[in-house]
Amino acid sequence: MDAAQPSGDHEPADVHRRLAAGSDLHSATDFYAQLHNAHRVELAPVRDRDFGFRMRSVADRRFSLRSSTVTGQRWGRIEPVGRYLVTWAQHGNAVMDAGTPDEHVLVPGVPATYPVGRPFTIEAAAGVVMHAVDVEAAYLEQLHVARGGSPGALTLTRRPDPVALARLQERLAVAAPELLEPATPGPRRSTLVGSISRLLLDAFALEEPGRNVHQPRAVGRARDFIVDHCAEPLSVHDIAAAAQLSERGLQQAFTRAGLSSPMVELRNARLQQVRVALREGEPSTTSVAEVARAWSFGHLGRFAGYYAEQFGERPSDTLRG
Repeated sequence: MDAAQPSGDHEPADVHRRLAAGSDLHSATDFYAQLHNAHRVELAPVRDRDFGFRMRSVADRRFSLRSSTVTGQRWGRIEPVGRYLVTWAQHGNAVMDAGTPDEHVLVPGVPATYPVGRPFTIEAAAGVVMHAVDVEAAYLEQLHVARGGSPGALTLTRRPDPVALARLQERLAVAAPELLEPATPGPRRSTLVGSISRLLLDAFALEEPGRNVHQPRAVGRARDFIVDHCAEPLSVHDIAAAAQLSERGLQQAFTRAGLSSPMVELRNARLQQVRVALREGEPSTTSVAEVARAWSFGHLGRFAGYYAEQFGERPSDTLRG
């Protein structure tokens, strides 16, 4: 039996789970096209094998995780609009833009970016399990600017930094169970999305002049710890311990990597979470002061100054949309 399951009543309103599975070729084709924003899809059963499919997506406005497996061969023409996507084949063969000068053969288990700003094709052999991370363009570009990058559309490379890519893969493996659970609390989901998005930028965004993306593993551990625990009371000692450095060594490592101090990084991580809460809050029921205090900003005057410096607008402006 073929079925698509809508989100349950217990799930947060802005998180949607979609699941379809079965053996009907037309149902699989339609669902695949909707899931991947594909303008044309061809799914072809193979000889001596019953056709079957299973596709899943858990998504909010900013971020989604998708997976699909089809016992037949697949081909699709996709044109992402307002999104950045990273995909990988769990095993087997998959190719983007096959037969063109832009052909890109996916290495099993190794993430690769979808082309940006143009249509492309993707095809995979029967039985290949495909996964994808889909991030809202505006969110990722804003995050890039907050980290010192240039505003506007991102340029993503097909040759990611191997150290940063390994960190992204490790983070995805740990975070996926929570991100695939629609009932995961909003603040925790936002923290995980921010962490993965930063690692995606580290791995795939082309290096900005003056920005060192080849950061030591210790700095990466510290930044991951900051993002994952920014809702908690943290000290430099806590961050240094997570990075396996002394406090002085941590400060020096951040300086060499061209970053702000660890505590400024922590403040900026909390500001990002405040911004998410304000953007998603209802002006009639959300208090800027309460949100700020929830993210450890006790002095509202200083908080407002930090916020305006970081985002170029007042917190109340963000709340009003």
